[in-house]
Amino acid sequence: MRYSGEKCPVCDKEFTADDDIVVCPECGTPHHRECYMLNNRCANEVLHAEGKKWERQKKASAFRLCPVCSFPNRVTDTACRQCGAEFKENTEKTGEGNDGGGTAQQWHDIFSMSDTEELMNPIKYLGLDPDEDMGGATMKEVTDFVGPGTMYYIPKFKKMKEEGAKPSFNIFSLFFPALFFANRKMWGWAILAAVLGILFNLPANLLLYIEELPADIAGFISSNKTAIENVNTVFMVADIGVRLVFCLFANWFYFRFSMNSLRRLKRARSGSESIRTSGGIKPLNMVFITIIKYGIGVIAVSGLYMAYEMITTVQDFSTLCIR
Repeated sequence: MRYSGEKCPVCDKEFTADDDIVVCPECGTPHHRECYMLNNRCANEVLHAEGKKWERQKKASAFRLCPVCSFPNRVTDTACRQCGAEFKENTEKTGEGNDGGGTAQQWHDIFSMSDTEELMNPIKYLGLDPDEDMGGATMKEVTDFVGPGTMYYIPKFKKMKEEGAKPSFNIFSLFFPALFFANRKMWGWAILAAVLGILFNLPANLLLYIEELPADIAGFISSNKTAIENVNTVFMVADIGVRLVFCLFANWFYFRFSMNSLRRLKRARSGSESIRTSGGIKPLNMVFITIIKYGIGVIAVSGLYMAYEMITTVQDFSTLCIR
Protein backbone atom coordinates (compact mmCIF):
# COMPACT_ATOMS: atom_id res chain seq x y z
CA MET A 1 0.00 0.00 0.00
CA ARG A 2 1.24 3.52 -0.78
CA TYR A 3 1.42 6.14 1.98
CA SER A 4 2.79 9.11 0.01
CA GLY A 5 1.18 12.32 1.28
CA GLU A 6 0.12 10.78 4.62
CA LYS A 7 1.88 11.99 7.79
CA CYS A 8 3.85 10.04 10.38
CA PRO A 9 2.06 10.44 13.75
CA VAL A 10 5.41 10.81 15.56
CA CYS A 11 7.36 13.39 13.52
CA ASP A 12 4.33 14.79 11.61
CA LYS A 13 6.28 14.67 8.34
CA GLU A 14 4.75 13.41 5.11
CA PHE A 15 5.86 10.01 3.85
CA THR A 16 7.71 9.81 0.56
CA ALA A 17 8.15 6.90 -1.84
CA ASP A 18 11.71 6.36 -0.51
CA ASP A 19 10.84 6.20 3.21
CA ASP A 20 11.22 3.00 5.22
CA ILE A 21 7.72 2.56 6.65
CA VAL A 22 6.41 0.13 9.26
CA VAL A 23 2.71 -0.42 9.94
CA CYS A 24 1.08 -1.20 13.27
CA PRO A 25 -0.36 -4.73 12.97
CA GLU A 26 -3.29 -3.84 15.24
CA CYS A 27 -4.64 -0.55 13.87
CA GLY A 28 -2.70 -0.12 10.62
CA THR A 29 -1.07 3.21 11.47
CA PRO A 30 2.06 3.82 9.35
CA HIS A 31 5.27 5.14 10.97
CA HIS A 32 8.77 5.89 9.84
CA ARG A 33 10.80 2.93 11.09
CA GLU A 34 13.07 5.25 13.06
CA CYS A 35 10.07 7.00 14.64
CA TYR A 36 8.48 3.70 15.61
CA MET A 37 11.71 2.50 17.20
CA LEU A 38 11.92 5.61 19.39
CA ASN A 39 9.13 4.32 21.65
CA ASN A 40 8.95 0.78 20.25
CA ARG A 41 5.15 1.06 20.11
CA CYS A 42 2.36 2.50 18.03
CA ALA A 43 1.74 6.24 18.40
CA ASN A 44 -2.01 5.68 17.99
CA GLU A 45 -2.60 3.31 20.89
CA VAL A 46 -5.78 5.23 21.66
CA LEU A 47 -7.25 3.55 18.57
CA HIS A 48 -6.47 0.13 20.05
CA ALA A 49 -8.52 0.81 23.15
CA GLU A 50 -11.45 2.00 21.03
CA GLY A 51 -11.16 -0.88 18.58
CA LYS A 52 -10.73 1.51 15.66
CA LYS A 53 -8.47 1.42 12.61
CA TRP A 54 -6.23 4.10 11.15
CA GLU A 55 -7.83 5.90 8.19
CA ARG A 56 -6.29 7.88 5.39
CA GLN A 57 -6.68 11.63 5.31
CA LYS A 58 -9.55 12.52 3.00
CA LYS A 59 -8.38 14.96 0.39
CA ALA A 60 -10.93 17.23 -1.20
CA SER A 61 -10.85 17.16 -4.97
CA ALA A 62 -10.59 20.51 -6.72
CA PHE A 63 -12.90 19.11 -9.40
CA ARG A 64 -16.28 17.49 -9.52
CA LEU A 65 -16.16 14.52 -11.88
CA CYS A 66 -19.24 14.04 -14.06
CA PRO A 67 -20.76 10.57 -13.42
CA VAL A 68 -21.84 10.36 -17.08
CA CYS A 69 -18.85 11.50 -19.19
CA SER A 70 -16.15 11.84 -16.46
CA PHE A 71 -15.46 15.47 -17.40
CA PRO A 72 -13.84 17.47 -14.54
CA ASN A 73 -16.19 20.31 -13.58
CA ARG A 74 -15.91 23.05 -10.98
CA VAL A 75 -17.32 22.10 -7.59
CA THR A 76 -19.91 24.88 -7.86
CA ASP A 77 -21.34 23.60 -11.15
CA THR A 78 -24.86 22.18 -11.01
CA ALA A 79 -24.58 20.50 -14.41
CA CYS A 80 -21.74 19.04 -16.47
CA ARG A 81 -20.05 21.65 -18.66
CA GLN A 82 -19.45 19.06 -21.38
CA CYS A 83 -22.50 16.78 -21.62
CA GLY A 84 -25.04 18.85 -19.68
CA ALA A 85 -25.92 16.10 -17.17
CA GLU A 86 -27.41 17.61 -14.01
CA PHE A 87 -25.85 16.83 -10.64
CA LYS A 88 -28.28 15.64 -7.99
CA GLU A 89 -26.43 17.40 -5.22
CA ASN A 90 -24.39 20.59 -5.42
CA THR A 91 -21.58 21.40 -3.03
CA GLU A 92 -21.67 25.12 -2.46
CA LYS A 93 -18.36 26.91 -2.39
CA THR A 94 -17.92 28.71 0.91
CA GLY A 95 -17.57 32.45 0.92
CA GLU A 96 -16.99 35.01 3.56
CA GLY A 97 -20.30 35.82 5.17
CA ASN A 98 -21.59 32.25 5.27
CA ASP A 99 -24.19 32.49 7.99
CA GLY A 100 -25.25 28.87 7.90
CA GLY A 101 -24.60 27.03 11.09
CA GLY A 102 -23.22 23.92 9.42
CA THR A 103 -19.61 23.05 8.73
CA ALA A 104 -18.63 24.28 5.29
CA GLN A 105 -16.09 22.62 3.02
CA GLN A 106 -13.18 24.78 1.88
CA TRP A 107 -12.36 24.75 -1.84
CA HIS A 108 -9.66 26.52 -3.84
CA ASP A 109 -10.60 28.62 -6.83
CA ILE A 110 -8.81 26.27 -9.19
CA PHE A 111 -9.50 28.51 -12.21
CA SER A 112 -7.64 31.50 -10.75
CA MET A 113 -4.28 32.43 -12.27
CA SER A 114 -2.50 31.81 -8.96
CA ASP A 115 -3.46 28.13 -9.04
CA THR A 116 -2.22 27.27 -12.54
CA GLU A 117 -0.05 24.34 -11.40
CA GLU A 118 -2.86 23.01 -9.19
CA LEU A 119 -5.21 23.24 -12.17
CA MET A 120 -3.02 21.13 -14.44
CA ASN A 121 -2.64 18.14 -12.15
CA PRO A 122 -6.39 17.61 -11.54
CA ILE A 123 -6.96 17.72 -15.31
CA LYS A 124 -4.21 15.17 -15.81
CA TYR A 125 -5.79 12.85 -13.23
CA LEU A 126 -9.39 13.86 -14.04
CA GLY A 127 -9.93 15.30 -10.59
CA LEU A 128 -8.82 12.07 -8.89
CA ASP A 129 -6.20 11.75 -6.18
CA PRO A 130 -2.81 10.97 -7.83
CA ASP A 131 -1.74 9.14 -4.66
CA GLU A 132 -4.81 6.89 -4.60
CA ASP A 133 -3.92 3.20 -4.40
CA MET A 134 -5.15 1.37 -7.50
CA GLY A 135 -4.20 -2.10 -6.25
CA GLY A 136 -0.43 -2.05 -5.82
CA ALA A 137 0.32 1.21 -7.68
CA THR A 138 -0.77 4.82 -7.36
CA MET A 139 -3.02 6.70 -9.75
CA LYS A 140 0.05 8.72 -10.84
CA GLU A 141 2.02 5.57 -11.67
CA VAL A 142 -0.91 4.11 -13.61
CA THR A 143 -1.28 7.37 -15.54
CA ASP A 144 2.45 7.39 -16.35
CA PHE A 145 2.28 3.76 -17.51
CA VAL A 146 -0.82 4.18 -19.69
CA GLY A 147 0.50 7.28 -21.44
CA PRO A 148 -1.69 8.22 -24.45
CA GLY A 149 -5.37 7.58 -23.78
CA THR A 150 -5.49 8.36 -20.06
CA MET A 151 -8.73 10.35 -20.51
CA TYR A 152 -10.30 7.12 -21.79
CA TYR A 153 -8.63 4.49 -19.61
CA ILE A 154 -8.23 6.07 -16.15
CA PRO A 155 -12.00 6.39 -15.36
CA LYS A 156 -12.49 2.81 -16.57
CA PHE A 157 -9.54 1.55 -14.50
CA LYS A 158 -10.89 3.23 -11.37
CA LYS A 159 -14.31 1.66 -11.88
CA MET A 160 -12.72 -1.76 -12.48
CA LYS A 161 -10.60 -1.41 -9.35
CA GLU A 162 -13.72 -0.69 -7.30
CA GLU A 163 -16.16 -3.12 -8.95
CA GLY A 164 -13.95 -5.83 -10.51
CA ALA A 165 -14.13 -7.11 -14.09
CA LYS A 166 -16.47 -4.78 -15.96
CA PRO A 167 -17.39 -5.18 -19.65
CA SER A 168 -16.66 -2.03 -21.65
CA PHE A 169 -16.58 -1.52 -25.40
CA ASN A 170 -13.25 -1.30 -27.18
CA ILE A 171 -14.11 -1.08 -30.87
CA PHE A 172 -10.49 -1.25 -32.05
CA SER A 173 -10.02 -4.63 -30.34
CA LEU A 174 -13.22 -5.90 -32.00
CA PHE A 175 -11.86 -5.49 -35.53
CA PHE A 176 -8.09 -5.61 -34.92
CA PRO A 177 -7.46 -7.39 -31.59
CA ALA A 178 -3.88 -8.45 -32.38
CA LEU A 179 -2.97 -4.89 -33.44
CA PHE A 180 -4.55 -3.38 -30.30
CA PHE A 181 -2.69 -5.69 -27.92
CA ALA A 182 0.63 -5.32 -29.76
CA ASN A 183 0.34 -1.52 -29.77
CA ARG A 184 -0.14 -1.61 -25.98
CA LYS A 185 2.85 -4.01 -25.64
CA MET A 186 0.66 -6.92 -24.48
CA TRP A 187 2.55 -9.53 -26.49
CA GLY A 188 0.96 -12.59 -24.87
CA TRP A 189 -2.53 -11.46 -25.82
CA ALA A 190 -1.31 -10.24 -29.23
CA ILE A 191 0.12 -13.65 -30.14
CA LEU A 192 -3.02 -15.41 -28.87
CA ALA A 193 -5.27 -13.14 -30.94
CA ALA A 194 -3.08 -13.67 -34.02
CA VAL A 195 -3.10 -17.48 -33.66
CA LEU A 196 -6.87 -17.60 -33.16
CA GLY A 197 -7.42 -15.26 -36.10
CA ILE A 198 -5.34 -17.47 -38.42
CA LEU A 199 -6.99 -20.66 -37.14
CA PHE A 200 -10.57 -19.43 -37.49
CA ASN A 201 -9.96 -18.01 -40.99
CA LEU A 202 -8.00 -21.00 -42.29
CA PRO A 203 -10.97 -22.88 -43.87
CA ALA A 204 -12.20 -19.68 -45.59
CA ASN A 205 -8.70 -18.96 -46.94
CA LEU A 206 -8.35 -22.52 -48.24
CA LEU A 207 -11.61 -22.16 -50.16
CA LEU A 208 -10.69 -18.68 -51.38
CA TYR A 209 -7.17 -19.51 -52.60
CA ILE A 210 -7.85 -23.04 -53.78
CA GLU A 211 -6.53 -22.30 -57.28
CA GLU A 212 -3.17 -21.17 -55.91
CA LEU A 213 -2.59 -24.32 -53.82
CA PRO A 214 -0.75 -27.45 -55.01
CA ALA A 215 -2.88 -29.60 -57.27
CA ASP A 216 -3.14 -32.53 -54.85
CA ILE A 217 -4.31 -30.29 -51.97
CA ALA A 218 -6.68 -28.42 -54.29
CA GLY A 219 -8.15 -31.74 -55.37
CA PHE A 220 -8.56 -32.81 -51.75
CA ILE A 221 -10.35 -29.55 -50.90
CA SER A 222 -12.63 -29.83 -53.94
CA SER A 223 -13.62 -33.38 -53.03
CA ASN A 224 -14.36 -32.35 -49.43
CA LYS A 225 -15.74 -28.89 -50.12
CA THR A 226 -19.03 -29.40 -48.27
CA ALA A 227 -17.29 -30.56 -45.08
CA ILE A 228 -14.80 -27.67 -45.22
CA GLU A 229 -17.64 -25.17 -45.72
CA ASN A 230 -19.39 -26.58 -42.64
CA VAL A 231 -16.18 -26.24 -40.62
CA ASN A 232 -15.79 -22.71 -41.97
CA THR A 233 -19.29 -21.79 -40.70
CA VAL A 234 -18.45 -23.08 -37.21
CA PHE A 235 -15.12 -21.24 -37.20
CA MET A 236 -16.79 -18.01 -38.34
CA VAL A 237 -19.17 -18.15 -35.37
CA ALA A 238 -16.24 -18.91 -33.03
CA ASP A 239 -14.28 -15.99 -34.52
CA ILE A 240 -17.17 -13.60 -33.90
CA GLY A 241 -17.50 -14.88 -30.33
CA VAL A 242 -13.80 -14.39 -29.59
CA ARG A 243 -13.85 -10.90 -31.11
CA LEU A 244 -16.82 -9.96 -28.92
CA VAL A 245 -14.92 -11.16 -25.85
CA PHE A 246 -11.95 -9.03 -26.86
CA CYS A 247 -14.26 -6.07 -27.53
CA LEU A 248 -15.92 -6.29 -24.11
CA PHE A 249 -12.92 -7.26 -21.96
CA ALA A 250 -9.83 -5.84 -23.71
CA ASN A 251 -9.91 -2.87 -21.32
CA TRP A 252 -10.06 -5.25 -18.34
CA PHE A 253 -7.16 -7.29 -19.75
CA TYR A 254 -5.21 -4.04 -20.19
CA PHE A 255 -6.01 -2.97 -16.61
CA ARG A 256 -4.69 -6.28 -15.22
CA PHE A 257 -1.64 -6.11 -17.51
CA SER A 258 -0.91 -2.54 -16.34
CA MET A 259 -1.19 -3.40 -12.65
CA ASN A 260 0.93 -6.57 -12.94
CA SER A 261 3.57 -4.68 -14.92
CA LEU A 262 3.63 -1.83 -12.39
CA ARG A 263 4.00 -4.20 -9.44
CA ARG A 264 6.91 -5.90 -11.21
CA LEU A 265 8.55 -2.56 -11.99
CA LYS A 266 8.14 -1.38 -8.42
CA ARG A 267 9.72 -4.56 -7.06
CA ALA A 268 12.68 -3.74 -9.30
CA ARG A 269 12.62 -0.17 -7.86
CA SER A 270 12.14 1.37 -11.29
CA GLY A 271 11.65 5.12 -11.51
CA SER A 272 9.00 7.19 -13.27
CA GLU A 273 10.94 7.33 -16.53
CA SER A 274 11.25 3.53 -16.62
CA ILE A 275 7.50 3.22 -15.95
CA ARG A 276 6.70 5.57 -18.84
CA THR A 277 9.00 3.76 -21.30
CA SER A 278 7.71 0.32 -20.24
CA GLY A 279 4.10 1.33 -20.83
CA GLY A 280 2.43 3.60 -23.34
CA ILE A 281 2.05 2.62 -26.97
CA LYS A 282 4.40 1.49 -29.74
CA PRO A 283 2.78 1.62 -33.21
CA LEU A 284 5.79 -0.20 -34.72
CA ASN A 285 4.63 -3.29 -32.81
CA MET A 286 1.57 -3.41 -35.09
CA VAL A 287 3.91 -3.95 -38.03
CA PHE A 288 5.73 -6.70 -36.14
CA ILE A 289 2.53 -8.54 -35.18
CA THR A 290 1.31 -8.34 -38.80
CA ILE A 291 4.54 -9.99 -39.96
CA ILE A 292 4.25 -12.57 -37.18
CA LYS A 293 0.62 -13.23 -38.13
CA TYR A 294 1.54 -13.95 -41.74
CA GLY A 295 4.38 -16.14 -40.51
CA ILE A 296 1.92 -18.10 -38.40
CA GLY A 297 -0.31 -18.44 -41.47
CA VAL A 298 2.55 -19.85 -43.55
CA ILE A 299 3.39 -22.31 -40.76
CA ALA A 300 -0.28 -23.35 -40.50
CA VAL A 301 -0.57 -23.99 -44.25
CA SER A 302 2.77 -25.81 -44.30
CA GLY A 303 1.69 -27.95 -41.36
CA LEU A 304 -1.59 -28.73 -43.11
CA TYR A 305 0.29 -29.72 -46.28
CA MET A 306 2.68 -31.96 -44.31
CA ALA A 307 -0.25 -33.58 -42.51
CA TYR A 308 -1.94 -34.21 -45.86
CA GLU A 309 1.26 -35.74 -47.28
CA MET A 310 1.65 -38.00 -44.24
CA ILE A 311 -1.96 -39.18 -44.46
CA THR A 312 -1.56 -39.84 -48.20
CA THR A 313 1.67 -41.77 -47.62
CA VAL A 314 0.08 -43.90 -44.90
CA GLN A 315 -2.90 -44.65 -47.14
CA ASP A 316 -0.63 -45.62 -50.04
CA PHE A 317 1.46 -47.84 -47.76
CA SER A 318 -1.68 -49.52 -46.42
CA THR A 319 -2.85 -50.20 -49.99
CA LEU A 320 0.48 -51.83 -50.86
CA CYS A 321 0.36 -54.00 -47.74
CA ILE A 322 -3.15 -55.20 -48.59
CA ARG A 323 -2.04 -56.20 -52.08
